[in-house]
Amino acid sequence: MKKTLIVNYTPRENSNTKKMLDYFITKNKDKTDFSILDLTKNTPDLLLNDNLNLVVARNFGGVELNEEEQKLLDKNDQLTNQLLDTDYVVVATPVYNYSLPATVKAWFDAVIQAGRTFAATEKGLVGLSVNTKALVLTTSGSDLGSEPMEKLNFATPLASACFDLMGISTESITVFGTQQYADKLESLIETSKKEIDLLSERWY
Repeated sequence: MKKTLIVNYTPRENSNTKKMLDYFITKNKDKTDFSILDLTKNTPDLLLNDNLNLVVARNFGGVELNEEEQKLLDKNDQLTNQLLDTDYVVVATPVYNYSLPATVKAWFDAVIQAGRTFAATEKGLVGLSVNTKALVLTTSGSDLGSEPMEKLNFATPLASACFDLMGISTESITVFGTQQYADKLESLIETSKKEIDLLSERWY
């Protein structure tokens, strides 16, 4: 059975993004083995002075780290291993201030690793996870799917670009305008469920 990694960041009570994710999991629970990463409980390490320089030295410079140095990278390496061990990955996240929440971006920063999920070659950057597929489930209070707000949606393009760097093909299912069109929210969620149905049939 194929493996699916759920990368979940839905901390808000009564999260609309979580409604979409819960439907996806219920729809496919008998079709795939799920691993669930809750980013509110297992937050990636930010790339700061010590660990960032170690990543650069190891992944770009080929420097062999000692045991103490390697421990500083273990958490993010485990997240990378988790991604490398899956066939499908679903990122569930709301839009914060037109972009990805910092915690979600930290996950991408953790798993985008030279020599593991992408390679720097003479011809440019090459993704190493070409057999993996991704889905981004996301919501926003404002309608970021139509003008004049469409140009302010940096969230789904950023997620797609990060996955593309790793060679992972990406699709997005969005519910935009959950507050702007509050009277139509139930209908918007139902439409997203139909999109999830169609994608699930293609994936599994």
